[in-house]
Amino acid sequence: MTENTNPRTNRNWKQIFQLLFAYLVAAWTFLEFVDWILNRYSLSPYWVEVFIWIFVGIIPSLLIYLFHRERISEGHLKLREKIIFPLNIVVLIIGLYFGFGTADLGARTKSINYTTEAGEARTALITKEEFRTGFYIYNFAPKEKDSATSWLEFGISRLLLEDLLQNKNLSPDYLGLTTTPDKVKESSYFHEYYIDGEFKKTDSTFILTTYIRNAKNAKIIEETTVEGPDILDLIDDVTVFITNSFNSEEFNSPNYLDMNIREITSDNLKALEYFSYGDYENAIVEDSTFALAYLFAGRRNLRYSQGNMEEQALADKAYELRYQLPLQRQSETLVQKYLAYDQFDDAEKLVKLQLEVDPSSDTYNQTLRNIYGRTRNVEAYTELANQAWENDKNRISGVNVIDASLIQEDYEEVLDQLTTFARLQGNDPTLMAFKLLPQLYKGDLGEAHKTLDRFKLLQPELKVHSSLYEKTLDYLEANPVTPGDLRKFEGEYRGGNSEQTSTFWVHKNTLLQYVSNQDITPLIMGGEQTLVSGHPAIGQTGKKEFFENSNGEFYAFRYHQYSWQDSLQVWYWKLDDAILKAENLMAGKQWDSAQVAYEEAIAANPNHYYLKYPLAHLKYRDSVDSQAYINQLREVEGTYSKEGVDSKRRFWVQDGRLFYKRDGVASKVLLPVSKTRYINMVDQNVHFEFEYKDGEVIASYVSRFDPDTKLWQENWESEINYLPKD
Repeated sequence: MTENTNPRTNRNWKQIFQLLFAYLVAAWTFLEFVDWILNRYSLSPYWVEVFIWIFVGIIPSLLIYLFHRERISEGHLKLREKIIFPLNIVVLIIGLYFGFGTADLGARTKSINYTTEAGEARTALITKEEFRTGFYIYNFAPKEKDSATSWLEFGISRLLLEDLLQNKNLSPDYLGLTTTPDKVKESSYFHEYYIDGEFKKTDSTFILTTYIRNAKNAKIIEETTVEGPDILDLIDDVTVFITNSFNSEEFNSPNYLDMNIREITSDNLKALEYFSYGDYENAIVEDSTFALAYLFAGRRNLRYSQGNMEEQALADKAYELRYQLPLQRQSETLVQKYLAYDQFDDAEKLVKLQLEVDPSSDTYNQTLRNIYGRTRNVEAYTELANQAWENDKNRISGVNVIDASLIQEDYEEVLDQLTTFARLQGNDPTLMAFKLLPQLYKGDLGEAHKTLDRFKLLQPELKVHSSLYEKTLDYLEANPVTPGDLRKFEGEYRGGNSEQTSTFWVHKNTLLQYVSNQDITPLIMGGEQTLVSGHPAIGQTGKKEFFENSNGEFYAFRYHQYSWQDSLQVWYWKLDDAILKAENLMAGKQWDSAQVAYEEAIAANPNHYYLKYPLAHLKYRDSVDSQAYINQLREVEGTYSKEGVDSKRRFWVQDGRLFYKRDGVASKVLLPVSKTRYINMVDQNVHFEFEYKDGEVIASYVSRFDPDTKLWQENWESEINYLPKD
């Protein structure tokens, strides 16, 4: 059999492959040069990908040209070539637009303008957020169990995070995960790398090993082992190792000040142990100059409204010690001070400036959401959530953007975002439970049932959350809800154990709730007097049960917060003009007017049990002369403690007022309602009692009110409650 070959065709293809190979070599050389230029002058690395797609994308047209180059070079194009060449270019342009239309193709750095505290205008060069190397820091596992050093398992990670946050070429974050599957699962969604390690202490020497791992498979990419007697010095060494591993060699990459970890935190290991567990108040007790602990304690007190006096004291102290902190944390102390003193306009301006530096900062985004929520600026609130999602597609920003779309009733947008969110998270099937809320709001109850059934099948351990929404679905199927049904919930309520307020209002067709210093939340009716909220997919849901007075109006609600398998219960009491007037007069020390106002407030709100106690205080202070009043306060001054009980109660008189502080608890002003009983205006569920013997104070204890039983519990937590006076 004779083989049919065309020598000319074979020769033509051979030349084509030779020319194509030369083209690819030239393209690769060009890309290497471009990559060097981009790194050298700190330009966007996306240009390499753009050029790769261009070089690859024109190959179909290039092959046609090379095969017919003699004819085409003479200007003779056939119809198919007149169609294919332009079509190839158009398709390539469209692909580049969708692939890189939103990518930053400019410099990796940007300049920001700011004004110092002294009023001096300055400019700083920073690395843009999207070009920073992001990674999670996980626990450092102990090689040997030792109770004295067990806190380092998470303490090393938290301190390492604070150290690395100084470098704005990096974008580290901390997660308290301990198993490799969990670490890989969470990291692989968003990052290429993660960091963990192990440690042990032998005699007086710490040995600390750090791993930089591939986020997809946990394989070790780089590692280092350092050892020495000072764990804080070792953390500084690890910071240098990580920074050098991730920093590139750009010609004009910004350099950042790297302070030692003991400079920005504390060199008191007991204080750092408390800090690593989130016990910032006791960290401050151990080290009264611990600026970061003051900042974090103030932030938490503000978020949970633990008392304006304490918020201001912590903010003032953090601001006073701010120069111990990195520049970014110094700005946070000023933001904290503005918020503590209700200077929201100044706080908003400063936060917006800081978001130029750290657009994905949870702290600054949370603060700005708080400010927008306070003013019910729903448009700005939802726009901020969308921007945070675009800047950093992580689990927190994903949940926030879902809630923002629910607030604006963009239910289809939620479902579209969920597709992206699930893809980013490895198509995790459990995340599709986020469909539940948009389906409920849309009234698509059949699909909601399917979503809930799937969730119950995949996550049976979260029964408390699925059960809550099962009851909600049953109610909605029998009771279609209108905006008119929601308006009965509108109003402002105050927490019984804090100064936290909860405000409800109807926006469009949705009932919204703003909790002071926190977020705006969309709510769903789960009963005639019940509201539900939260996402079962992340194990965070809540139920609010409202109570009616004799006029059929709501006067209080009981909030059940469900977190995984845990539950927290808090009561909130509705505020009206009479209550606000009485409280303002009390705060302004207009005692006579306040007494009249409280009598009016009690008459208007007979179910508000706590209102009678400020009135009792006003009447009591009228019944004793001023010197006897001060003498009574001084009688209870001192420290109260008991062997085996870790913390102490401290009482002291200052500016004619009695102050209380227990280790790890916010300070309070106490007001006497009798010789032995005192109230406070922050946690109205708690009264302080003093026991006298032979005219001398011998002990203190606390009584707690139970709103469910409407009784005072005198022996509440008796083992740690009754503390003798030192």
